[in-house]
Amino acid sequence: TAGFQGWLIYAATHDSTMAVEPDYYRKAVAWDQRMAQDSVNESLRWTATLALGVVANTGAQVTVHLGDSAHAPVQGARVRVVAIHNLDGARHVEGALAARGDGSYAALLPLDRPGLWEVRVDAIRGREHFTASVRADAIARPR
Repeated sequence: TAGFQGWLIYAATHDSTMAVEPDYYRKAVAWDQRMAQDSVNESLRWTATLALGVVANTGAQVTVHLGDSAHAPVQGARVRVVAIHNLDGARHVEGALAARGDGSYAALLPLDRPGLWEVRVDAIRGREHFTASVRADAIARPR
């Protein structure tokens, strides 16, 4: 019985599929700011479309296309992302995306596994600030 309980304690504390949101208390305290940002996102009416490349040893290409309310490309933004795999919520991959000139922003990030990824987008252009959370599947390189 004691051995089984020890195994249960180990399994409960070493499961990478379970994770606590980093800085959850700070985020809870800043809830009003989050709601204000959601209101800004609605007024901007920008969209974020995500494409993930094939997962290889070096990572995967992450591409975010930003469009405005008229579906025109949003150019000249500084874009940062945080990527979280659906089965490894404790590991966050962060990076800045470089502008490609057509409203797309991309970078090779160390995404190490295929499957569903949530990508949190933070884009700033001048005084405009847009955030979004989008999901996409990354596929493995064929063997």
